[in-house]
Amino acid sequence: MLIYIVRHGTTEWNSEHKIQGRTDIMLDSLGREMARQTGERFKELGITFDRIYSSPLKRAYETARLIADPEYRQDPESTEIEKSDKIIIDKRLRELSFGRQEGQHVESMMLDITVPFRYFKSNPDKYDELTIHDSDTESLSTLCERAAEFLKENIESAGDNAENSGENAGSTGKTTGCKANAADEERILISGHGALNKALLMNIRRMPGMHSFWGDGLQPNCGIDIVRFDPEAKKYEILESNRTYYEEKLKSMITQLL
Repeated sequence: MLIYIVRHGTTEWNSEHKIQGRTDIMLDSLGREMARQTGERFKELGITFDRIYSSPLKRAYETARLIADPEYRQDPESTEIEKSDKIIIDKRLRELSFGRQEGQHVESMMLDITVPFRYFKSNPDKYDELTIHDSDTESLSTLCERAAEFLKENIESAGDNAENSGENAGSTGKTTGCKANAADEERILISGHGALNKALLMNIRRMPGMHSFWGDGLQPNCGIDIVRFDPEAKKYEILESNRTYYEEKLKSMITQLL
């Protein structure tokens, strides 16, 4: 089983250096283009997906559609995000909730000693300590717990409940249970967010302690980590990290937030 974990494309708030979290911001034109090019490259490589999971937030969902749906890619400037019964929406794939910090500028948050965000990248242990008892923000521990729950149900137990993977309390959508890549490994696309994807990968790496949360760093927008899962041995193997499939010139247009 091959798992492609993708971070959504860019948004207007990315370019404005604003913290998004659960705020439902759409992709901007650059974000749509990098997702469209990723989908076209996958088509050239013959990569298709047997199951597609997405966060319910628009920026992740549209990224999944542009990557996986050839017809949808024909109108990259459309602002209408049509729903697809091929994409399973799972609430556990939503981004970390930053509460009152959302909509604020990253630079000002990094300088403000009264908010946890200044420790978000440099000291995730400290960030977790400050947020774990804060009802307004979500802790990294909680994020990792829901990421682990998603993996256990939809990846690690796939052999037992593949046909019902879209029918749990946290998910909407359906899957046929049919394997598009009959002569190859099953391929799964997970379209998520910066922190959420690192929570998935932290569980995949089986690394204890929040100090290892960021691993090899934040994925670039539309960056992909490719992971192999052996259903019999119940073991993960990270094959590639932070890979991009779009043109190099788009990388220079991405705003680096953290």
